[in-house]
Amino acid sequence: MTLLALDTSTSFAGIALARDGAMLAELNWHVGQRHSSDLLPRLRWLLDAHGIPPDHLTAVAVALGPGSFSGIRVALAAAKSLAFALRMPLIGVPTLDCVAWEQRLAPGPLWAILEAGRGQVYAARYATPMASPGAWAPAEGYAVLTPGEVVARVEAAPVLFCGEWREETQRALVTALGARARFTSPLSIRRAACLAELALARAAHGQYDDAARIEPLYLRRPAITVSTKGKPQDQARQEGGVLRGEGEERAIRG
Repeated sequence: MTLLALDTSTSFAGIALARDGAMLAELNWHVGQRHSSDLLPRLRWLLDAHGIPPDHLTAVAVALGPGSFSGIRVALAAAKSLAFALRMPLIGVPTLDCVAWEQRLAPGPLWAILEAGRGQVYAARYATPMASPGAWAPAEGYAVLTPGEVVARVEAAPVLFCGEWREETQRALVTALGARARFTSPLSIRRAACLAELALARAAHGQYDDAARIEPLYLRRPAITVSTKGKPQDQARQEGGVLRGEGEERAIRG
């Protein structure tokens, strides 16, 4: 199997190529808000650099979110297009699973978090150490929480936080938990290789997704719920078609 993994969930993006269970190449970078303009040129470069025509791919994996509402859709649209065009299977993996997988051998509780805007984070708790990618999943599902709500769910033991967060979020966690709160290095970014590894484990068990039905894992509805085209801004707000706050999207993207 030659697997392509795509992730544009947040202000960091990643692409990975794996063949027969071994990593061929991986590219991770700070994408900012350039998800749509960055992904395809870098994907073409990576495939060309390793002499792999698109029709030699046999599966595609994609990070489903949560994260940036618009960012998630870029990789998902690309993955679905490849799956349809090349008639190959698609595997979707929640982004928080990818965040946590790299820290799977951490002793004790592990929390994966990503900024969600509005003073909240996307969060999931994982039991560690655990080395089986096929069984990797959060202990209590995925949630949108304030830092205070995360603190309320933390056990007495020291806890490791991994992912992406703002200074205010880390400060709130440290203030409440003190020395019990540990954090991964800012240099420890989410890796597309983790997405590839989790996807390969799911593929080994035949856990593929329907490319026509797969949806992003947003955890909450986008702020824009109806079309505002052709309507005055005040009317659009009254009808629930609020223009998504640029500050909110920037908070999510970093």
